[in-house]
Amino acid sequence: MARRREHGAVHCKKVESELANWSLLARCMSNDGLIALAIDDAGPALSSLANDLLLACYGSRFTVAIHTLLETSKGDQREGFDIVVHDGATGESKSVVLMSGGEKTWIEASLTRAIALYLARHTGRRYTTLFTDEANGALDIERKCMFMAMKREVLRLGGYEREYFVSQTPELTAMADAVIDLGVLKR
Repeated sequence: MARRREHGAVHCKKVESELANWSLLARCMSNDGLIALAIDDAGPALSSLANDLLLACYGSRFTVAIHTLLETSKGDQREGFDIVVHDGATGESKSVVLMSGGEKTWIEASLTRAIALYLARHTGRRYTTLFTDEANGALDIERKCMFMAMKREVLRLGGYEREYFVSQTPELTAMADAVIDLGVLKR
């Protein structure tokens, strides 16, 4: 009987140790573990790439910062995520979610492309093609042309060969190197 208890206690310790290891792994792989560290690590590089694209294509109007520590109502810091945009024209800084549709288009497009550039530089894989849907609907024609300039800058910076994008704007399709007209293909 004592031997069975001893064997049971040893087995329980092994299970507890194994459970502790799996719990640690689960915590490390959670949003508060490696994911948070990866975002903390990539945040400054992504902000820098996005700001370079914004500056090259739209001038000094907007700059972005990725915040992974947010202030609580009590003034404490907690893990979180926000993209804060500084508007050089007004001097204000605010969350991207509070921006107008057109302004948000610029910021989201620059961040999406910054992520593509970051991955191209840090994964060791070579990507040659980008695919994007029409995201410039909220922009006027002048800003749509600036949007196209950003597409070209991303191709240059990332060493991409091409980008396939959807557009219903004649001015943008006229700026494309080639056009696939789906209306013609349907016939």
